[in-house]
Amino acid sequence: MKDLKIEPMKLIVSIVERGQGRNMIELFNGQRLTHHLQCAGKGTATSEIRDLLGLDGVEKDVIFTVGRGTMVNRVMRDLNNELRGAARSRGIVFDMKLTAMAHVTALAIQMNVQNEVGRVDTMTEEGMENSMILVTVNQGFTEEVMETARKAGARGGTIIHARWAGSESVEEFYGITVQQEKEVIAIVSSAAKRKDIMEAINRNHGMKTEARGTVCSLAIEDIVRLG
Repeated sequence: MKDLKIEPMKLIVSIVERGQGRNMIELFNGQRLTHHLQCAGKGTATSEIRDLLGLDGVEKDVIFTVGRGTMVNRVMRDLNNELRGAARSRGIVFDMKLTAMAHVTALAIQMNVQNEVGRVDTMTEEGMENSMILVTVNQGFTEEVMETARKAGARGGTIIHARWAGSESVEEFYGITVQQEKEVIAIVSSAAKRKDIMEAINRNHGMKTEARGTVCSLAIEDIVRLG
């Protein structure tokens, strides 16, 4: 299994009116994108900007969807064409490249075969100095994850409450029951420390552990420190 090439992964972020997140999840599931996290958000844009984007209220559903890059590209293209009406939602959708992901999770998404625990696949890191590491774990494990991350070089993180909204096939692949209530930990890390942090978290709190953790990273182009 070590020689299998992992296709680059991408993250889709959907920000839609409250109550319409399920429509997006059902649409993505129908397009074979089945790994989702759903969060509650609140828009802060002015009424003029909301009118421009076609958004009625400030209460939002925020959906994070991870999938193979080629599939994400196809779905994003189709959302501008034949799938536009199928979304049955109002809002914005954008995608970003992932720079790294736990190997077993990437394989689960791509090929539905199991692999070793602890390995992290690098997707791309050209010119990247900093990363945003996103860790998703069951509730009650955030302190343990942060302790592991700090030992590997992390300075701190931000915790976001979320809800698993993926398909049952993911649970069948891992042979586990996925707890619906999740915590997302966002950690800003230098590129030099990113891999060590991700591998430590994946090894100690990955999908084969009680924490049921998944980990991936996104490139950060610029950082401005305030205060």
